[in-house]
Amino acid sequence: MVFTGVVAYPLTPFTADSGVNSAELSLLVDRLARSGVDAVTVLGSSGSFAYLDGDERKQVISCAVDAAAGRVPLAVGISAVATREVVAGARAAERLGADGVVLSPVSYLPLTDDELIALVEEVASATTLPICLYNNPSTTQFSIDVELVGRLAHVPTLVAFKDTAATPAEFADRAARLRAVLNRQISHGASGDPLIATGEVTADAWHTGLAALLPASYLAFRAAVLEGDAARVAAERSRLVPVVQAVHRLRKLSGLHALGRACGVDAGDPRRPLLPIAGSEQRDLARLAEAFDDVEDGVPG
Repeated sequence: MVFTGVVAYPLTPFTADSGVNSAELSLLVDRLARSGVDAVTVLGSSGSFAYLDGDERKQVISCAVDAAAGRVPLAVGISAVATREVVAGARAAERLGADGVVLSPVSYLPLTDDELIALVEEVASATTLPICLYNNPSTTQFSIDVELVGRLAHVPTLVAFKDTAATPAEFADRAARLRAVLNRQISHGASGDPLIATGEVTADAWHTGLAALLPASYLAFRAAVLEGDAARVAAERSRLVPVVQAVHRLRKLSGLHALGRACGVDAGDPRRPLLPIAGSEQRDLARLAEAFDDVEDGVPG
């Protein structure tokens, strides 16, 4: 697994009593496998990984692997506070049939560079699966500098770096500096729908939770960006940007579950202590989602 193209991060649907809704997750992953996205990653931030216990994470992995059925590469988020939990997650992902793992340096105290290097090395020792390292400073309070990725290039199974930036120019600068410090190819992917929605970032991959709900639209948008088709980029942005802004204004997880419902997914409410959005905001999202019906209705379900 190389983590390129559109990498979709589905939400984890919940039942009315806050259990994992395996049946709905299966439908969601199956639809993504049919949609043409390049990869799927469960148990990311969009998948509420931080609110699931170990058994529930295994439930999600097993369900997603079965639903993907080898039709699309399936990665698993393995982030956790303690290294032993991260390693256990990596081993479970491989045992249950996943194709790769995504790791962000989650910690109660921000990690040092040496601690991150040790963490990645331990994961690489525990699994043969390809590793995607995730820079998510807004959550982890730790920003992974590109020079640190260069120091990790000796880990052969580190194949991808999921990165973010405040602006397209900053991302381009990070991409250039990353190429300068690497002695081999590592996929440099963009994360953060506001950044992606600018239409100014190509990157090796787009890592996005919204693409799991709007796969056809994200595929069309990425194709237009890669081809440099300004008219198509503008047309896709006119629909995507209002949704991206709305979801992030509402808080990402609550907004994603609300958008999921607007797109016909039985997403359930986010797990407490997170609260669902208000009914008026749900109706606003439903109106925005209608703009995608002509494209998304064509995705086999």
